[in-house]
Amino acid sequence: MDLDLSRDGSERRAQAARMSRAFATEDDLVVLLGVAEHGLGALFGGVCTIQLEVGPDGEPDVAPEWIPSSGLQDEVLAGLSGPPDSDLLIDHGGILLVPHSTSGVCRAWVQFATPRRVGAEELIVGDLFAQAFAIAVDRVVSLDEAAKREVQLRQAVEGHRIIGQATGILMERHRLTAAIAFEQLRSASQNRNIKLRQIAERMIDTGLEPDVA
Repeated sequence: MDLDLSRDGSERRAQAARMSRAFATEDDLVVLLGVAEHGLGALFGGVCTIQLEVGPDGEPDVAPEWIPSSGLQDEVLAGLSGPPDSDLLIDHGGILLVPHSTSGVCRAWVQFATPRRVGAEELIVGDLFAQAFAIAVDRVVSLDEAAKREVQLRQAVEGHRIIGQATGILMERHRLTAAIAFEQLRSASQNRNIKLRQIAERMIDTGLEPDVA
């Protein structure tokens, strides 16, 4: 899941394409969120947070809600609420990506460990990867039932939170990176034909490894 940022642009694009293959066939929004967050984090060498916009459809006087919005660091909230910045000549504390989505608005902030410049090739590949995620969300989420769409998105964010807890357990237990821990959970889900959220919940409840929980 890790991208080597020292490689040339064509190799970086190819590696990002391999990571995004799940977008074409995956029907679980929770998995799509995990793949996108860990993929963008690996691409930019930072920690990615994705927010989804939910709210009453057709009610312009009602402000939409961004989820998740609680429990996030101030710099992450500031990055998510700021405008995308494509200036390649100055150091950035992170990068904001806002892909187009017809099912709703999503945005991804990648926080860097230390401020740095973002390369043009990085930004291009990141935009393409984020857009592939948005297209996948459009495919999975119902476009004609606003109430159902909101429920789907809220459930996906909650499931992603639970999977994040299980990922953290694996990281601490086996000294893994976040991306590798997530892939272990995802592999266990695929091999056992059990939803990723269920695997995570069982692991949290029992303390067992994901392949037996």
